[in-house]
Amino acid sequence: MTSSRPLASGPTRLPMPLGLRVVCIVLLSAILVGCGHKNASDNTASVPAAASTDASQPAAASGQPVYVPPATPITVAAAPDGGADLRGLNRTYIRWVVQTHQRPKTFEEFEAASGIVVPPAPAGKKYVIDHAGLIAIQNQ
Repeated sequence: MTSSRPLASGPTRLPMPLGLRVVCIVLLSAILVGCGHKNASDNTASVPAAASTDASQPAAASGQPVYVPPATPITVAAAPDGGADLRGLNRTYIRWVVQTHQRPKTFEEFEAASGIVVPPAPAGKKYVIDHAGLIAIQNQ
């Protein structure tokens, strides 16, 4: 007679060796624990209160980086024909925009906010921020 036991339809499952089970449990435990990772609340207790409130440094209320003007003003080199070297001036302007995340509407606003020293424009001309967002010289 034939046996009434059903045949297995899928692949047979082999038992996992004990050593591999132990390694898997240790790795899973390390992942769940976080390998000694501290929570943000644990880190705040270790920061001294005096370091977080420094009166000489301006505070960033919105979490944005704060632009601190240099102690000595940056001087832009003068061009041989008068006025400033536009390439160096634009490089300084772009660096300031990247650091402050601000776009001044006028050249005068940029000059006042950045604290740079710019040679006077040639006679009958003025510095402007053009439609491309760069500094140019324009007739008055």
